[in-house]
Amino acid sequence: VDLYDPQNASWKQLASMTGPRYAHGSVALEGKLYAVGGHGATYQALDTAEVYDPQTDGWQPLAKMSTARYAFGLAVVGGRIYAIGGRISRSTLELVEAYDPQLGSWAPVASMSVKREYHASVVLDGKIYVMGGETEDAEGGKLDTVEVYDPQADSWQRAVSMPRGLGGHAATAMGGKIYVTGGFHQASVNSAYVYKPQTDAWTQLASMGVARRLHASAAVGGKLYVFGGIGTSGRLSTVEVYDPASDSWALVSSLTSARNGMAVVAL
Repeated sequence: VDLYDPQNASWKQLASMTGPRYAHGSVALEGKLYAVGGHGATYQALDTAEVYDPQTDGWQPLAKMSTARYAFGLAVVGGRIYAIGGRISRSTLELVEAYDPQLGSWAPVASMSVKREYHASVVLDGKIYVMGGETEDAEGGKLDTVEVYDPQADSWQRAVSMPRGLGGHAATAMGGKIYVTGGFHQASVNSAYVYKPQTDAWTQLASMGVARRLHASAAVGGKLYVFGGIGTSGRLSTVEVYDPASDSWALVSSLTSARNGMAVVAL
């Protein structure tokens, strides 16, 4: 686990997780960092979860999910953590479950209308937006569809689709909008799009300097950071930052090592 400080563009290593995770999910809740699922060193899907406390620089185990999964979405809203879709063995999932830190347990909630893996999940205005991904049922395997979960009603509704089908992309909410970067569409792409709920429409932004998929993104200080991933010629260590004021990208300090399938959280 590495910590990036945008103020001085420096990296610092923190306490390691209890075991390796790939294509897992991670969210922040009440000042702590949660790492959930993924697959481990032997590529088996994981049902385990753990929580990191920055005050003690230590990890503690949590209750296991009812369904092991990797390449899924993880989102936090209303004090609960939602694990959305993903993959187990040879099956793509539409199943969703929620973790309640007060109860210390997971419980099933309404399933998505479509099975998805390698999709992106973002919370905006108290609802969870799930975008794109891969499925056995999609033409070419890549989805452009978007659906929105209302935790109050425990139901999903379709929203306007992305400009094109993507898998392995990253998405982050910033300034009341959703920013989607990179992903795979026949090859790794460097595209960036923004969704504005006020107009219910997507707009294309300036492209990243590097095409990447299976990367991660996070918003800090009104700017969007993208980390690592897989490019056109292999795994990446590069990090780029997007400034919405100028619609431009710039390189910043690289990761300490090239990596993909990781999770990034602003804390």
